[in-house]
Amino acid sequence: MSRLDLRCKVELPVFIIAKNNGGSGVTETEAKFTSLSLSGGYVDHSHPFSANKILGLRYDLPKHGEFEILGEVARSEGRGFATRFYNLNRDAKLKLWDFLKENIADDPSCPYCGKEYTKKLRTCEICGWNLNFYSQDYIVDHEKESFVKRLESKSGLFSIEDMYKILNFIDVQVLKIGKNLDINEEFVGSSQGILNVFSMIRKVAPTDIPVLITGESGTGKELTAMAIHERSQRKNKPFVTINCAAIPDNLLEAELFGHEKGSFTGAHISKTGKFEYADGGTIFLDEIGELSTRLQSKILRFLEDRIVEKIGSNSGKKIDTRLIAATNKDLKTAIAKGSFRKDLFYRLDVFNINLPPVRDRAEDKVILARYFLNKYSKEMNLSKTLTAEAVDAVRNYDWPGNVREIINKVRRAVVMSKDPSITPVDLDLNVPVMHTESITSLKEVRYSIEKQKLIEALRHCNNNISKVARVLGISRPSVYSLRKKYHI
Repeated sequence: MSRLDLRCKVELPVFIIAKNNGGSGVTETEAKFTSLSLSGGYVDHSHPFSANKILGLRYDLPKHGEFEILGEVARSEGRGFATRFYNLNRDAKLKLWDFLKENIADDPSCPYCGKEYTKKLRTCEICGWNLNFYSQDYIVDHEKESFVKRLESKSGLFSIEDMYKILNFIDVQVLKIGKNLDINEEFVGSSQGILNVFSMIRKVAPTDIPVLITGESGTGKELTAMAIHERSQRKNKPFVTINCAAIPDNLLEAELFGHEKGSFTGAHISKTGKFEYADGGTIFLDEIGELSTRLQSKILRFLEDRIVEKIGSNSGKKIDTRLIAATNKDLKTAIAKGSFRKDLFYRLDVFNINLPPVRDRAEDKVILARYFLNKYSKEMNLSKTLTAEAVDAVRNYDWPGNVREIINKVRRAVVMSKDPSITPVDLDLNVPVMHTESITSLKEVRYSIEKQKLIEALRHCNNNISKVARVLGISRPSVYSLRKKYHI
């Protein structure tokens, strides 16, 4: 069996720093590494150490200076012992790699499996590892390739709950999906649709042009507007939000533009409107499709001359406010019905960001559920994971309420579930009942679903194989194999 790290013979002095068996005092003895890798080595030393004992190892690496690391005794063997390295930081590892590379320069044998060759090869014929050690990114590429095998070697010890904890940790803490794209922390996802949204946010944020955000309720329109503001030159100025559907029309005008004292019954004092509050910053008008045509005219006038005129005032004030609007309505249909002004639509629709519904975001459903489960579990100082059945339920549910519905159901499950594992019942998801009498075999079910999903992906991606592979989370050769298998 080949090693995951190359190992080579060396003659490298090392000082072993160990506590005395009695627990008092520390001894330092000289020994030497006779073989070495990035993860450990063999120390020639006559003094026996018990397995799992932690030792300090101090060595002087030629051309790189002195290093001190921790090692754990893996086993005693012959005249010495094998040790695993513990706290080898990135800098020390790269310098150790330079040293190892020099020591295998003249040896044509494979340092992973020991196969002897008469000349140097680029790839070992036995273990398959790349032997082109002088490639600029060799060590980085090898660590990525070997990581999966390292994880696989330990996976037999994992319970299903452990596996889901690991997946959740990778999604949220390591990959920081959403965060690694410099987007609001609740903007989570890696599907092509949401990645396109992230890209558009980054492109439009530095400009001052109006933005129209469209999409179903719960898809994150306000988060999108906030992400644009936070990445703009206005980020240190106010971000003002107003829901046009939540305020009666007769009060909304005063809320948006302000009013002078005595301008109408009840106007006991002068009031500054939201547009003026947002001077220098951004105003976000949510559900703009609910505005009356009269207020649409005032919004249009503002976009044309940037002047805000309070109710009851004879003059206006010029302000510098960026406008971002959002709606879950089809504004073109509203224009055809006469309920929305065409000229306002084209002033708003300079840059359109359409947010995909969760049902079209493939594996983002599970990523979102795990992200919010981790978030709300931490808030309550709990440790919760999704069962395999819950993951399937999350994946198969259409989520008509989109991200907002995921948040609500996951938060409820964290509160209501007494067990560490969240089930479909905890999430209040109606899992479809499969009628076994209508199914001949599991193979038939898989055949039907797999074929249908492939057809949908090909149609969605216009038969672009690379895009289909990304959407389905498989390789391009796998796509070709499935097309051949199902005669598509």
